Formats: sequence, C-alpha cells, structure tokens
Amino acid sequence: MTTTDAAAIAADFAQLNPLAEREAYLALGESLRAAAKSYYDGTEQLMSDAEYDAGIAAIEARVALSPTEIDDYEDLLTSIAAGQSKGGDVTHPSRMGSLEKADGREGLRTFVTSVAGPLAIEPKLDGLAIRAQYDAEGRLVLVATRGNGTTGEDITRSGLSLRIQGLPRRIDPTYGVREVRGEVYCADTDFLRAQTVRASLEGAPFVNSRNAAAGILRKGDKAYAGILSFAAYGTGLTRPPASGRYTDAMRVAAEAGVATTAGLLDFLHPVASGTRELDDVLAQVDALDERRETIGFPIDGIVIKADAAADRKSLGEGDRAPKWALAYKYAAETATTKVVAIETAIGRTGRLAIRVEVEPVFVGGTTITFATGHNVSWMTERDVRVGDTVTIKRANDVIPYIESVDLGARPTDSAPWAPPETDPLGEPWDKSTLLWRSVSPELSVLGRITYAASRDCLDIEGLGTEIATALVESGKVNDVADLFALTVDDLAALTLAEGRQVGQKVAAKIAAEIETAKASPWNRVITALGIRMTGRTAGRRLAAAFATMDALRGAGVADIAAVDGFGDVKAATIREGLDDLAARGVLDRLAAAGVNMGAERAQGEAAGPLAGMTVVVSGSVPGYSRTTVAEAIEAAGGKASSSVSAGTSMLVSDPSTSSKYVKATQLGVRILTPAQFLDLLGGGSGA
Repeated sequence: MTTTDAAAIAADFAQLNPLAEREAYLALGESLRAAAKSYYDGTEQLMSDAEYDAGIAAIEARVALSPTEIDDYEDLLTSIAAGQSKGGDVTHPSRMGSLEKADGREGLRTFVTSVAGPLAIEPKLDGLAIRAQYDAEGRLVLVATRGNGTTGEDITRSGLSLRIQGLPRRIDPTYGVREVRGEVYCADTDFLRAQTVRASLEGAPFVNSRNAAAGILRKGDKAYAGILSFAAYGTGLTRPPASGRYTDAMRVAAEAGVATTAGLLDFLHPVASGTRELDDVLAQVDALDERRETIGFPIDGIVIKADAAADRKSLGEGDRAPKWALAYKYAAETATTKVVAIETAIGRTGRLAIRVEVEPVFVGGTTITFATGHNVSWMTERDVRVGDTVTIKRANDVIPYIESVDLGARPTDSAPWAPPETDPLGEPWDKSTLLWRSVSPELSVLGRITYAASRDCLDIEGLGTEIATALVESGKVNDVADLFALTVDDLAALTLAEGRQVGQKVAAKIAAEIETAKASPWNRVITALGIRMTGRTAGRRLAAAFATMDALRGAGVADIAAVDGFGDVKAATIREGLDDLAARGVLDRLAAAGVNMGAERAQGEAAGPLAGMTVVVSGSVPGYSRTTVAEAIEAAGGKASSSVSAGTSMLVSDPSTSSKYVKATQLGVRILTPAQFLDLLGGGSGA
C-alpha cells in the first residue's frame, strides 16, 4: 500500500456530497469486510492486497478527519480488522490484534531506526492465530481462536485430540508458563500428508496450507492428528524474567516445551539496537526472503519487535495494533502463463464472481489454474482478454491474481472481454458498489438463508451451509419464511454430499432450533430479513424506532431516514427491500408461522435506565457478547456506540490505560465498571 493509493480513494470520495460520501465509505467498508472474510475463510480473493490496504487507509483517514461523527466507520474498521468472520464464547484477557504492516522498505527502515534498544526478529507464519492456556499443574486446559480479537471460539477439544506439534498437552509447571499465543500452521511435508488424508476421506483438496490448518483445527478430525504445528510469539508467565526482555520470556516458554517462532530459524537472531544495527536487520530480512521457499513451512513475511519492556512501554499501543512491532511482507511470487477463458457466476449472496482460467503454472509451491478477476471495473481497466499472456502473482503467497498483461504478445484477433449485460434472469445489475450484484432473489437464496440462520440473526444451530444448500437445491426453501414451514421429515429426507441423508436425529434437533428461533428478539428478526444496508446495528435501531412489523411496514422513506444513523439513500434501499418482501408474501408468512413480529409499547411505559444515553463498552461484560450487550443497551433506551466522544453519556470499562478510558476521563464522561453497569440494568445476562 502507498499513501498515494489511499489519498486517491479519499480524494474520489471527497468529491461527493456528505450523504453520498458516507454511503460510499460504508459500501467500501462492506467490500473490505467481504474481502477479509473470503481471505480467512474462503477460497478466492475479492480484491488485491494493494486495493485492500488502500481502502483501509482511506476509511482510517476519514475517521481521523471527523472523529466525533463516525461511529459507523469505527464499527466497520473493527469488523474488517477482525478478518475472521466471527468471535465466540471465549473472552481473551487482552486483545489479540494484528500487526501494523510496513509501508515498503522505507517504512521498515523508519521503524527499526526508531528503536534505540534491542529488537527481536522472527518469521511471520501464515496460519491461524490461537491462544492456549495451561493450569498450575502444566496441563493444557484451553485453546481458543483469535476470533474478532476480543472473543474467540473454544477449540480445546481439537487442540487436545489433534496432538499439535509444538503445543504439548502437558508442560513442566515449574517454569510458570500459563499462556502462550501464536500460530497453528501446516508445514510443507505435513500439508502433503493432509492432502493424502483428505483424499482418503473423499473430501475436496485443501486450497492451500492456511486453509488446511484452519479447517483441520476447527473440525478436529482425529484422522489429521499430528499434522499441524504450533509456534508461539507471546507468553504469559507467573514469574516474568527480571530483564523484562521478550526474548527471555520466550526462552522460558521454549524450555518448558513450547515451540516458538524465535526458535524456528537459526539464521534469524535479535540485535542489540535498531538505531545502531539497521544493516544487520535488513540483512536478516533479505536472508529470509531468499530462503523462504526452502525453509519447510509457510510464511508471508518477517516480524520485527522491540525486545525491552521499557521500549514497548515508550512506543505504546495503537487502537488496533501495538506500536512496538511491525510486520514486513515479502513480494509475492510470480509466473507467466496464458488466459484460457474468463468465467462469470453468481455468488450465493448475488455477487457477480469473475475468475480467469489460465494454463496450469507453478507459483509458490502450488499449481495455479485459476486467478481471481476481482470485479468488473478491475477487469475492464486492465483489459484482460482470452489468449493474453499474463503474469500471475500470489498475494501473500496464498491467492493468485493477474499482476500484468503482456500487450506485445497479444493475439491480433483477440477481442475485449465484456461483462454480461444482465444477470442470468435478465434483470439489470445493481452497480452501486465495485462488486456488481444480482437483484433477482432467486439467484441469492442460499446467501439469504445462511445469513438468516447465522448466530447474529436467528441463531439456528445446525443449519449451516451444507444443510442450507440441500434445502435450496431441493426447492423446499426459497426465502426465510419457508424455514418455519419445514417439518422433521422434510429435513430428514435431505440429501447431502456423497448421497448422505440428514436423518431423523439431526433433523429433530434442527427443527427444535427453528421452533426456538420463532421467539428471536424483534431486532434480530429484522436483521434476518437480509435487506441490503441493514445489519446488527441497523436492526436494533429499526426495532427501537418501529415497535412492530406493522409499524415498520407502514413507515415511509422519510420515517426511516429519520432513524439515528440512517439517511435518504439507506432509507430508500430499506423501503424497497420491505416492499419486495411484502410482495412475495414473506412478511405475512413469517407472522402466520408465529415468528416474533414485535409488540406495541404500552402508553407511559418506562423509558428504561439508559433512556437518551449514548453508551460505549470497552472490554467485556460478564454474561454478554458484543452483540447482546449492544442489544441490552438499546433495550434499556440507550444507544450503543463504539467510540468515545463529547456526545458519549457513559463508558463501561474497568480502570485501564486504554485510549477510550483516557479520553472518557479527559472529557468528564461518566465511567461505570461492568459490575456497576449490570446493577444499573438490573442484573441478568445476555448469554
């Protein structure tokens, strides 16, 4: 990413009027969020690294310009930065954030020379970040994913059963190691083993080693035992070393039996001073770059960290990443090949997906046959054609895309590529964002169903992508209302992959979950409708403004636009979505099925203990997730926000040195501890 890239995006948006600018940024945020989710959990790249980094920088620049007006931008940055699509039930004692990326070689030089003290130098592994916890007896008692940085998924069972190399199930307790944080990855030889096991189980091949590590760890299939590895880059000790050095703490973890990133490569070593030993640091950076294809495990860069506690304290922490560490990513590998075909398809959310088929070429340890086409604008600007000779690049050594076209080698009879004029049903594309979408509901049913069943909506456990796909393909489900007409027999008869059937036992559990979902909170029912430009926050605010479905159905564009955080563009989109759902009978069928359609508020009903207040929560509140605590705030009459400003009424936080706590103190904002906040709400739990 360059400053110029970010400035260009910001300049383009600055030409718009304030309302259009806001909508443009929010649309960019949604594209970035989708790109991050696909990168961590999917199989394709929706945008290049440069485009992604420039987009993030543009939104951050917008936040810096008007920090008191952009709660939505903060929400976007938080969700995008999470990368992986969700958090979980395990709350991390301190945030598991990502690292700042060096802005090229010069950015690396600037950081290194800013640290007078010692520096640690380690490979940047390409795997899945986790946190592991040991008890006083040295037993491994918890393994959790990074999740959204604040909360993660409990994968302890997988962590124990998979016998992960470098993460022993028991360590010597005398070393006082209580926690390690690091990366689970799949070494090159183990990746080949994983593919063999995958084939024996008749599963589709893993796309790459990162996907293998993430998939194996989340599933916990014992057939993959011993295949994954772990290396720690952080530890929690009962007796921290007197030196205060990070490297000394990690040496203790290694002596206790835990593998560390510092111990993976003997040609990388700490330096005594970044200011005085820049040449040594750069030599190590280059040495790893030269050898990265032969070291035997996946990396996408190198990490430089301040080693001394004093330097870390002096450099401090940023909102999303520490200022005492930096990640430098290596240039991706490239290879030349020819374009065989350009294919388009409708994604499950209605997105026009473009992929470029190329003659097989070996890049970065993998044979590439397809590259992403990103989006229509990207394809047309670069004028990629069938028959072209192109340079394929693997972004972060993972996802292939076309870096350049050799115009000199272009066939004389080549023809420009053009996107389809309409979707497969003849309807015009929605071109409001870079990612064109089909407006035909029939083409995005699967996306709507999986979204409606997700944890933040109706939370129908067991109704994942596989079941949803079978339901849509069977014709039994065409919209969210159809879910509530399903019987146990309907579900049991579904045919899954390899001819398997769901069966009565699993079907009964899913049917019970669907029945429970009828009583979902009103705001979640709104969110589950899947109307464009709505999500968790919009669902809560619409529920607060319109107490019943009848009230929401009767609201005009002006009524919706008057809701806090909305505007004319967003309101018009939501109104169109409601009209479409009503015309297809979805809303009436939901009501007839007994789904919660809201409830009239009694005249004179108590406004709630947080009436009229804007509340920010920093850290965790016992018994609540991020979503449910926001719901509780708004159910009590308040507005949930993510950033502290002069308009904030209350901050919920334990005493800390966080930027939110410091700012709230400076502004004189009322601060409650989580316990005091629960007392104000009247106790209870959002679990």
